[in-house]
Amino acid sequence: MQQTSISDWKAGDSRSLDHTFSAAELQAFAQLIGDINPLHVDRAYAERTAAGGPVVHGMLAAAFVSTLIGMQIPGPGALWNSFQINWRRMIRIGDTLRLEARVTAVHEGSSTLDLDIRGVCNNEVYLDGKARVMIMPQSEVSTAAELAGKRILVTGASGVLGSSVCRSLAEAGAELILWGRDAARLDELKSTLDVPATCHSVELLDPAAIESALAQVLSAGPVYGFIHAAAAPIAPSAVDNAGNHAQLAMHWAVSVAAFNQIAQRVVEGMQNSGVIIAILSDTILDTPVPKTSAYVAAKLAAWGLVRAYASELGQKGVRCNAISPSLMDTPYTRDTPIRMKQVKAASNPMRRLCRPEDVANAVVYLAGSGAGFINGVNLPVTGGASMP
Repeated sequence: MQQTSISDWKAGDSRSLDHTFSAAELQAFAQLIGDINPLHVDRAYAERTAAGGPVVHGMLAAAFVSTLIGMQIPGPGALWNSFQINWRRMIRIGDTLRLEARVTAVHEGSSTLDLDIRGVCNNEVYLDGKARVMIMPQSEVSTAAELAGKRILVTGASGVLGSSVCRSLAEAGAELILWGRDAARLDELKSTLDVPATCHSVELLDPAAIESALAQVLSAGPVYGFIHAAAAPIAPSAVDNAGNHAQLAMHWAVSVAAFNQIAQRVVEGMQNSGVIIAILSDTILDTPVPKTSAYVAAKLAAWGLVRAYASELGQKGVRCNAISPSLMDTPYTRDTPIRMKQVKAASNPMRRLCRPEDVANAVVYLAGSGAGFINGVNLPVTGGASMP
């Protein structure tokens, strides 16, 4: 049976079931629980009392309230927290009660519902009461193709790191939305993927261009995931250099403003699940590299946004995390001295530099259900060079 989640319910929702009480089930219930009170099971005795005949066990009626709760509202996974019931009229063999439960309050934090309960026969209320019920979710089972068919938007897809992320997501079955500045590289990447993919050449320094591309993406349906792998180019600039402000504005536009603009729009369509992942840098974990203040400051600000999204959207089933890789040997770091790269590799506990595939594998992991309770984390992909 299909299990529901707390977000599927709202005040006013209701369910009901009808049940006719028989002599056979009354006898069976009495034997099961040991309550053979003659008022229930001995017709001759019961008829000589004020009851005037056998009375159905009140708890037998309550047991069918449990059926209503366990099978319909909220259904599989339901667990009683509390139950209070009043019996207004005696239930007789042959009576047909319509048992009704109506949601009066939803508590998302504790995953509980408050319910009003009624049992009605011939327009008369035979029982009523209140209940609080918790939904106990079943742990998800991870599968190799768990991202199959899920739409994931990847910025920076025309770069080496972004394209590696896209290939790994494609292997997991995701349907990809490729954003980058180089249209030719996007088309080339698309041709190598065995999953549906669309390409959008987008300038992330232009909010209007971002909004136009988002409108096209969202018109085709909701997005499950957003991976922000784009980054502005690093131009070394001292923190007290007058031109550093322009560098900061550029990095801020790509790493912070564009990230926030895209995230705000895609989360609108995320229903009970979704992932946002920002690719940051290990430079925000340790002492900043000289002349990279604009880059580092923007990445730190993006990390602040990741934490805020994780805190505020977690209750909606949307997880937001970051990945901070160490130095990689890609075109993005071509101006980094070779000697520095050699020293970084030699001093790393794993004796090598980070590879784009290392980051891509981390993205797939964080996007999947195996990381279903990981939220608000900045995962260092550094081979142990950084251990925050």
